[in-house]
Amino acid sequence: NMRTLNFMAANKQQKIARETLDIFAPLANRLGIGRIKAELEDLSLRYLEPDKYFEIAQLVAQTKAEREATVKLLIDKISQDVKNAQITGRAKHYYSIYSKMKRLNIAFHDLYDITAVRVIVDSEKECYEVLGLIHSQFKPIPGRFKDYIAMPKGNGYQSLHTSVIGPRSKPLEVQIRTWEMHEIAEYGV
Repeated sequence: NMRTLNFMAANKQQKIARETLDIFAPLANRLGIGRIKAELEDLSLRYLEPDKYFEIAQLVAQTKAEREATVKLLIDKISQDVKNAQITGRAKHYYSIYSKMKRLNIAFHDLYDITAVRVIVDSEKECYEVLGLIHSQFKPIPGRFKDYIAMPKGNGYQSLHTSVIGPRSKPLEVQIRTWEMHEIAEYGV
């Protein structure tokens, strides 16, 4: 329904988007379905705060080439030491950016984790080994480490999160998890 809101009247778009943001996105989060939650939040933002949505979309697009270059350098560096891992870069979804900017009352350029690298490995032990490797190669940002493997979120989400000063002195977030953790994070239990 959210994917086809553009065919509805504006008042109906707002009503459905508000309902989705208040009920269905949190429900998807509670069920641990991160991919659906992110899509529902982004689509809701587009109809509830279109100016903010398109402003964030434009800012993310403007910084794309720079982010991709930074991520590639980090991936190349990690790949030298970590074998049998999938390493990918990603940008945070728009609603997440919007929420953080609003909650912390900061500008887009002050956010630490617009860019993230995700490392997926075979075992929990490898997660911690990769974390040690990353912290030995890049300066960790104090207070920006979370161990959701030892202490999973209520919805079953597990991953290690750290923020580091990466290549080109740019801050970026690194998520480290196993394939099983990744499946649960993306698609739920």
